[in-house]
Amino acid sequence: MTIFARFTPGILRACLLGLLLTPQLVTAQSISDLTLGDALAAALANDTSGDQPDSPPYQASSWLAGLPSASLTYLGSDERYGTDETEFSVNLPVKSGSRRAADKKLTALGGELDELDMRRRELYYSGLIREAVWSYSLADARRSAATDKRRLLLELETRQRELVSASVASEYTLLLLQMEQVEVEIAQQGYLQEMRLWLERYRQVTGLPSLPADIREPALANDSFRPAAHPRLRALELYHREHLQLLQAGSAEAADWNVALTAKNFDTDGYDERQYGLGVEIPLTPLQVSRQSENSAWRSAEREYLLARDQLLKEMGGSWEQLLIQRETLVQKQSLLQRSQKLAARIAEQLAQLRDSNEIAQEIVLRRMMDAIDTEAEVIINQVLIDQNNAMLLQAAGSSL
Repeated sequence: MTIFARFTPGILRACLLGLLLTPQLVTAQSISDLTLGDALAAALANDTSGDQPDSPPYQASSWLAGLPSASLTYLGSDERYGTDETEFSVNLPVKSGSRRAADKKLTALGGELDELDMRRRELYYSGLIREAVWSYSLADARRSAATDKRRLLLELETRQRELVSASVASEYTLLLLQMEQVEVEIAQQGYLQEMRLWLERYRQVTGLPSLPADIREPALANDSFRPAAHPRLRALELYHREHLQLLQAGSAEAADWNVALTAKNFDTDGYDERQYGLGVEIPLTPLQVSRQSENSAWRSAEREYLLARDQLLKEMGGSWEQLLIQRETLVQKQSLLQRSQKLAARIAEQLAQLRDSNEIAQEIVLRRMMDAIDTEAEVIINQVLIDQNNAMLLQAAGSSL
């Protein structure tokens, strides 16, 4: 039963995808068709650090509290008609009812922790994937804006060279255009390097050569944050419950029983007698004999848990509120940028008509045309930031890919 319980749908999906994503079977088209969920499954299949052993290092007994012990005693008499006594006994430490109940709860907690560990791994790798794909997307958007600038500058440079060759204009504007090109190319190289770094990070995590074509995720509502269901808080709670259960299992109230099977042989001159017996030692658990160290350990565990829970709730709540504020700011900014985009388009039309007036005016026109491209890029980049914010909200809410 334990073996089959390990093959959760997420693990099966990861294993199947790991087989699917072999170099011999994957084509460029099939890679581009993968989703973020497939990328997560590939990351889980690509990672081996979270593999669990096939079986626990030891097998727990359902009723024995420890290893049985055997003892053999021989007493010989030095009297002529004395009695020689031989005793053999087997001691069986048996789990008390309290310890058996604690074991059942620990087994159930172990199953919950195994399932939660898979959710935490999924959430962890979801965060790595989200960070990589959205950082790559931001760098790509900025690189695209720089490419648009370079294309415009090349067109203007070609036109300006013709004017210089015809002795209609001096080299001032041409040199200015070339200087702008150098700055744009430097920016392009920086964005390309950033893209390569994030793509390499994505490859290391997932083992995939390229990002999914669609990385946008469904929008998350403002009231979707439920800390009680968050994997981090659930893990803190379950580990605390496990700690308390271990303390209870080791307390005096859960003391083990002891069953002794005894056989004796009395050997006297002309007389041989054998005796068999059963002894049971049961602690009187209703008596309040808990050690002060147990009470102190219990209170210490409670204090640490409550403090850690409050700190985690404050941390998660603060991150959530910051992301909500960021989203509201980005949405408002997007509305303004769209208005600015329309104005920039009209300004660009007017600049196209004015750029032939004189060389000084052309410098102003060039600057305004660069600003228009920046405005267009800001709209795109801000939308990417909005989508990235939504992904981070999903991550903060504990939602995996």
